[in-house]
Amino acid sequence: MAKTQPGKSSGGGAAKPAPTPKATPAPSRGGPPPAAPSRATAAPANIRQAERPKPAPAPRPAPTGGAKPGGTSGGKPGGAKKPPDRVPGPPPNFLDPNAPWPFPGPPPPTPPKAPTPETPEDTTDTGDTTDTEYDSDKFMRDYYARLDAQEKRNATETVKGLLEQYGLSSLYNTIVDYIQQGYDANTVMVLIRTTPQYKARFPAMEALAKKGRAISEAEYINYETLASGLERRYGLPESMLTGKVTDLLTNEVSMTELNDRVVLASAAAIQAPQDVKNTFSQYYGIGQGGMTAYFLDPDIATPLLEKQYASAQIGTEAARQGIGIDVYGAQNLQSLGITTEEARQGFGQVAAQRELTTGLGETLSQQQLIGANLAGDQQAQQALQRVQGSRVGAFQGGGGFAQGQGAVALGSAAR
Repeated sequence: MAKTQPGKSSGGGAAKPAPTPKATPAPSRGGPPPAAPSRATAAPANIRQAERPKPAPAPRPAPTGGAKPGGTSGGKPGGAKKPPDRVPGPPPNFLDPNAPWPFPGPPPPTPPKAPTPETPEDTTDTGDTTDTEYDSDKFMRDYYARLDAQEKRNATETVKGLLEQYGLSSLYNTIVDYIQQGYDANTVMVLIRTTPQYKARFPAMEALAKKGRAISEAEYINYETLASGLERRYGLPESMLTGKVTDLLTNEVSMTELNDRVVLASAAAIQAPQDVKNTFSQYYGIGQGGMTAYFLDPDIATPLLEKQYASAQIGTEAARQGIGIDVYGAQNLQSLGITTEEARQGFGQVAAQRELTTGLGETLSQQQLIGANLAGDQQAQQALQRVQGSRVGAFQGGGGFAQGQGAVALGSAAR
């Protein structure tokens, strides 16, 4: 409750003003008398303002010089009034930060918030260029540098693996040097093929390339593998084939042909009967010890070897029947397609008709008998029939023995 300082009034005594609802302060010296309240008289001064039913706000004290009882300086009505101790309305909500301040006076200042601890700065270089100027040229240079390094490693490993398969691991430093100079894997292999080490490892490559029959390193190695396997399978001397790979490839002896040669050499030099070997030696001057090498000689064509071996077999069948023929006769029959079995049957008939080559009257030569029984010579066949007929007629007039011999001859001719 605000109090006013006592002042001098017209009566000359000090008096405490009694504020009432809608009451006006006492008039200053020489002023008009105060108006009385409309409904109630002024309350006694000893009654607290808070206990009054509807207190009127008290006038504020004069800022300077003090206020006189019942009035204000300057002769203007007014007075200090005290705000109520309790604000009517619902109880304040202390949990709502936006609710109005429920107490007299300004609210206390909001305490400052505690500072948020800063996260330590990550100094790891992640390539982030947010806070720095983006250098696209440097990024591309780094990218291509990494790409170039990876390509060099890949090319080195690729060529290294190939050289290990070729048995040329000694060229590893050479390929590293080529790749460091910027060559790719394909170009490195082209350069490797010009080295002395490569030419010594694949000597037939250059000769085949000049003939336009170049093969790959893998095919070359497969050829060597086949030659080594044939040596073991047929019991050939070591290096008989592998030592001739260069000559075989240079002469374009294929893998199929090489296999056929070994089979033929095995049949002629190892598995053939001794009389066949003897006939072959008689015809072609090749002894038993050199027959295998003869059949594997790449300078001799395989068809010629096959013809010679078949001719020797035909001559052997003739010799087994006691009929001698030379190499030309045997080769002639071979060229007509006479097989070993046909030669065996045909020379058997020639042996049975051998008496027609001697005796009285018309005779036949051995060549005519061979032509009639093996070569399909029509003139020789007609001559054989005529001689056999004359012999039958002579034997019929001259005795049983001759007749019997004629019958045997006819029977042989009929077969």
